[in-house]
Amino acid sequence: MAAAVGEVDLPVVVSVILHQCTDSTADRVDDVVRGHPDVRWLVVDSGAGTLGGARAEGVLAARHHDALAHLDPRVVWLASTDADSRVPHTWLAVQTELADRGLDLVLGSVEPRDDGSESARLWHAQHHLVEGHLGIHAANLGVRLSAYDVAGGFPDVDDGEDMRLVHAVRDVDGLPWTSTDRARVLTSSRREGRAGKGFARFLRRLDDAVETFGATQELEQRLRVEILRLADERGPEKTLCPSEAAGAVDPTRRQALTHVARAVACTLADEGLVVVTQKGVPVDGRTTPGPVRVGLPSEELQGRSGP
Repeated sequence: MAAAVGEVDLPVVVSVILHQCTDSTADRVDDVVRGHPDVRWLVVDSGAGTLGGARAEGVLAARHHDALAHLDPRVVWLASTDADSRVPHTWLAVQTELADRGLDLVLGSVEPRDDGSESARLWHAQHHLVEGHLGIHAANLGVRLSAYDVAGGFPDVDDGEDMRLVHAVRDVDGLPWTSTDRARVLTSSRREGRAGKGFARFLRRLDDAVETFGATQELEQRLRVEILRLADERGPEKTLCPSEAAGAVDPTRRQALTHVARAVACTLADEGLVVVTQKGVPVDGRTTPGPVRVGLPSEELQGRSGP
């Protein structure tokens, strides 16, 4: 989707990319287009070899639409989501509000639908989406067209095209950005996705962890034991990363279990058995973005206040 920023009458163009679809997506798009004739639609039948290439085709088509082609790229805003996702009604308004403040990149939050599975419940239990989060999702991403151009657009790759674009805008070019939970996108809980490293793979890993270790409660108990064991071995002067406890439970599933281990560490901190810190300062690991450490309580840590 593309919209003008800073204009009184915002022209909005919805660019839909049908990327090698083998299901009924094209038919559903036709129904929606016919049902909303007042919207400026662009339907792109993409034969691109990669997801990044398909997204780039959609941007290219939108920027040449009559409603946007005459505009300076600095006043055009690109908002990206996925076909299996549902955006809130404030989604575009929140992004353009932030754009009008001078930001060139907005990273939104995403959560999977709760399908009643142990894995979905586990995901929701361990994720606390907040302002300043570190998530990068093409299903909830906004970028100024001029920044998109400077960064080279979506790269022609099948995995991580969103992360590479964000890295180029934010880290290489150093353009202003923010992350927000004000317009959270709800996405599918499917286990098979087009992106090899997306939500589908993450949920499959949780499925695997639950199947291997039993009920969530049993898994959390094993992680609890390992966190306390490692913390006790190192003493109050040293800390551990939650991933170490995950690796102690099962080194082959370390990455899948790390988020669960962090959630368990936070519960232990609530009980006063450990302290969760970031750069030596006690924090709430549920709401603090970025890596954290876990250690035994000490007089020094207990006497310091978190942010």
